[in-house]
Amino acid sequence: MMTVLLCAVPILWAALTDFRKRIIPDWTWIAILLIGGVSAFLLKTPYPPLFERIAGFLLPGISLFLLAVKYGGVGGGDIKLTAAMGFCFGLYSLAAILFFALVPACIYAKVTKQKSVPLAVFLGIGFFTYAGVLFIYRLICC
Repeated sequence: MMTVLLCAVPILWAALTDFRKRIIPDWTWIAILLIGGVSAFLLKTPYPPLFERIAGFLLPGISLFLLAVKYGGVGGGDIKLTAAMGFCFGLYSLAAILFFALVPACIYAKVTKQKSVPLAVFLGIGFFTYAGVLFIYRLICC
């Protein structure tokens, strides 16, 4: 849960700057990657396991990179931010974040008739929705 709280500021900053300027500052994804690295290697937190973190880093990062090369619709900042979040939270948590992110992103694109959306904004929405669900789950179950 501490990892989620520490990542809130860089994710929020990435979302705000992506919305305003359509750019994601490098320090945001680097901070998230460092938080994930500290929690994985120095704190030895059992969840998510290292193989899940590596899968969370590689699978979305490579997929988005291939989409960017083929169609040109995904920016480099989006790829790096998603990969860093995948390493920090693991593949399964990233899947939940992407689920909560992509539904409003698709609605936004449809309503505004835009082909390009500021993905960090919707990753932020997905992240904070996921964090809220996680918080409520831990409050009820633990």
